[in-house]
Amino acid sequence: MSYAIVETMAGVPVVLRPRDEAPGVAVGLFYPAGSRYEERTEHGAAHFVEHLLFKGTKNRSCKEISREVEGRGGDLNAFTGEETLCLHGRVPAGHGAELISLLAEMALESTFPGDEVERERGVITEEIRMMDDQPAVVAGEALNALLWPEQALGRPIAGTISSVGGIPRNGLVGYWQRRIKGVRPVLVIPGGISAQEAVRTAKKVLARSGRLKSKDPAKAKRVVSRAFRVAVVDKPVAQVNLAIGIYAFGRQDPRRHALRMLSVILGEAMSSRLFQRLREEQGLVYSVSSGAHLQRDDGVFYISAGLEPGNLTKAVDLIAEELRQLAAKGPAAAELKRAKDYATGQFALGLEGTTQQMFWLGDAMLTRGRVVEPKEAIEKLATVDAQAVQKVAREIFQPGRIGLGAAGPGLTPAMLTRAAGALGKL
Repeated sequence: MSYAIVETMAGVPVVLRPRDEAPGVAVGLFYPAGSRYEERTEHGAAHFVEHLLFKGTKNRSCKEISREVEGRGGDLNAFTGEETLCLHGRVPAGHGAELISLLAEMALESTFPGDEVERERGVITEEIRMMDDQPAVVAGEALNALLWPEQALGRPIAGTISSVGGIPRNGLVGYWQRRIKGVRPVLVIPGGISAQEAVRTAKKVLARSGRLKSKDPAKAKRVVSRAFRVAVVDKPVAQVNLAIGIYAFGRQDPRRHALRMLSVILGEAMSSRLFQRLREEQGLVYSVSSGAHLQRDDGVFYISAGLEPGNLTKAVDLIAEELRQLAAKGPAAAELKRAKDYATGQFALGLEGTTQQMFWLGDAMLTRGRVVEPKEAIEKLATVDAQAVQKVAREIFQPGRIGLGAAGPGLTPAMLTRAAGALGKL
């Protein structure tokens, strides 16, 4: 039996995973409407619109929207990424049809009341200030701006206080009409609801949904360089928060599976090389991690850590050493097996709940146009060998591909460049 069923209702792909035994049902409406689709004058519009979809429709006030779900024991939420805007929720089994109807109403019939727009403008301003008080976020945003200058990928998803303050109501409505109301979404419904009820409800409420296929955003443009580059933010905090970004490739690239194994080996678990070296052996950090953030056309492999300013040079030296060793020798057989076991186990555990199933299916449909069976993803990871991991390491661990963002006390670009000198010798 297929992991999920795909139907087309009123031109909208509807992905169903009925589970009679599930105590709840999750619903997600996915739109290709993230921050990459914004024009420069719209910076922050996607995230702003996401907030405003909760602020009232033709039939319900803001308070009535939340009561509609919470009064049934459920929850309602949304997120905006670079490529996706998603409205989603979860309710006990038996209330799935009501949740489907409500999410569609929010997406297609929001009214953007003027007073709510101005109140939410203040709320988002406080959200931006909150993130600016988090040095790890600041370092990451400095890194993004360095890697993707003068383009949407390099700008904060939430916008800036200035950009959010400058978007008029009609600009927000225009973005909603162009990127959400007029565009074909993906609807995903896993959990305790019958396929018949889900299809019947979806067909009814999506009749007014957009039919246009989304245009691709502007292609990501790398900075061509022979040396690593740095960006720093001087913040009066106790630690230096470091974010290392390395140009990789897009999310459809077949090398992504080897990159995942490389990331697990380097920094995704307590047994990883960087965690063991920097924390367990040297005591330089509390937290160090790695991962990949891949878009449709390009992506970044990253390493992040927080540490005492005086330990910055030593920590970067050790990180560079681990990168060199992986590129020179690749992983040992036992190490690669542990990484595969960890990655596949975490993946399987992550799909236990209906909400994570919804995210998995929605992302696959929106970015690849099809359901990706979990078995297929696991088999792809299983085929990765040590040579593939080493090859990816050799390809991407090069100084010209590397950017460093950092936030900390008294930092200057010259200081970070000196501290990170070992990365120039990869």
